Amino acid sequence: MTIHLAYPGLLLVGVCLLLPYLVRPRQAWYYSYLKLLPESKKIDLPFVFTACITWSALILILIALARPQEMTTQRLQRLETRDILLVLDLSFSMEGTIFSEREQKTVPKLDLLQRVSLEFVQRHPHDRLGLIVFGDEAFGVWPLSSDSTTLQNRLQHLHTLLPNEVRGTHIAKGLERALDHFQELGQAQTKLLLLFTDGIDTIDPVAAEHILQELRRNKITLYLLGIQLREDTDIVQLTRQAQGRYFHIQQEKELETALQEIEHLEQSHIEVVSKTEPKELYPIFAFTGLLLLLLSILLKHTWVLEI
Repeated sequence: MTIHLAYPGLLLVGVCLLLPYLVRPRQAWYYSYLKLLPESKKIDLPFVFTACITWSALILILIALARPQEMTTQRLQRLETRDILLVLDLSFSMEGTIFSEREQKTVPKLDLLQRVSLEFVQRHPHDRLGLIVFGDEAFGVWPLSSDSTTLQNRLQHLHTLLPNEVRGTHIAKGLERALDHFQELGQAQTKLLLLFTDGIDTIDPVAAEHILQELRRNKITLYLLGIQLREDTDIVQLTRQAQGRYFHIQQEKELETALQEIEHLEQSHIEVVSKTEPKELYPIFAFTGLLLLLLSILLKHTWVLEI
């Protein structure tokens, strides 16, 4: 914190205006001994007191005219917002079961997917998150947005988001829909595509090449969370070609660990911004100076009759 004057030159102007009064001859200069001064010309305490108040008032008003400012530096932390798109497989195969350590029994994969997705969204209140579901067709359920409350509401009804007649598995359509969505609404520099699937689907080589090109061109990081997925499937090979990350999930704990690892790899960047703002102090000096000046005038007309 520092204090400086916005118009320091006004102080010099004020001193120049007061200089003639400061250097003018005083009657006391013509006497070698103060006791020789006439009684009426001797300096007394009321005079000294009133003069000090007057001069203090003038100095404060001069400082106020020069606009003193307190410079305060604020350090702000700005969290980088990321675009994170959840792409969930809602095919019939997700009705299968997976072992849950929490419940110590097998649970439907779709129930597990719903819970971990909700927990993931709750841990990212500062990011822009979106949701796409797919089976034979892909549907955008919620666009990339910072409104996590509505997204959580959609996830709570995950079982009803896809009609039964289109609950096959077409992974390429899910990815293509996600890439289109990034192209349309993506804003952040960091773009993450989290694909949850247990499906075995053949991806057309032309479609695969298009997906790879779009991932690279838009700098989108692909994370594949393969629930009981075989290593030789097309989506695993595509993820590796895209230099993404594949997590092989066989039970609930491995899925939670995979999401924790993704969060560790993709930690939010915090930018520290320094901002200096002036705080005007002249009202304090001006108000105090005017009060002292008023007091000086009052004393001159009551206590001190002649100066």
